[in-house]
Amino acid sequence: MPEMPDEPRAEESAAVALSPAAEAARVRYEARRADYNKLVNNARLLTMILENVDFKIQPEALSADKSEMKRTIVPKTEIMSTGLEDGTCVANIIWEVSFKLRNKTVVRCSASYIISYGGVADCSADGVTVFLENVGKVATYAYFRALYSQLDWSANLGSQPLPVIQFLPNFKLRSEDPAEAAQDVDDKAAET
Repeated sequence: MPEMPDEPRAEESAAVALSPAAEAARVRYEARRADYNKLVNNARLLTMILENVDFKIQPEALSADKSEMKRTIVPKTEIMSTGLEDGTCVANIIWEVSFKLRNKTVVRCSASYIISYGGVADCSADGVTVFLENVGKVATYAYFRALYSQLDWSANLGSQPLPVIQFLPNFKLRSEDPAEAAQDVDDKAAET
């Protein structure tokens, strides 16, 4: 029976060396996470305004078998101000739910919200973006869900309630290079 070594092998105990690009990506990731956590603790909701609502329903939606309709929910966030100058960040968050029946959109509801948070200080634009993408979306979704429920009831559509959602903070920006984002994932796996 072979003996187990007392010491771990050198290659197992050596620290994982990161390339300069991977190290820079890791540093950006950690900075966004630190800014996000600071904002979660310090930022306060100032305003949430329902700016626009658009609800359209085609007659065939009323008589269709609800199990044949496919629902999609799509959020879109547009940062209007990061608040780095005045301490107030502002975003426009648009929620859209649509139902398709045989590749034809038969129901569409879109609502646009303007949301602002105060207490944004000493954070990067990236940190504010991550905060608004996660916290702002969750804050507005509850109102959109209730609004859609009322419109659905008024139109006598009878669709299922919209699901409850929760976003897990993603500290990577959509604009980053996909190869670099993949390296971030590899780096995180190497840390565990």
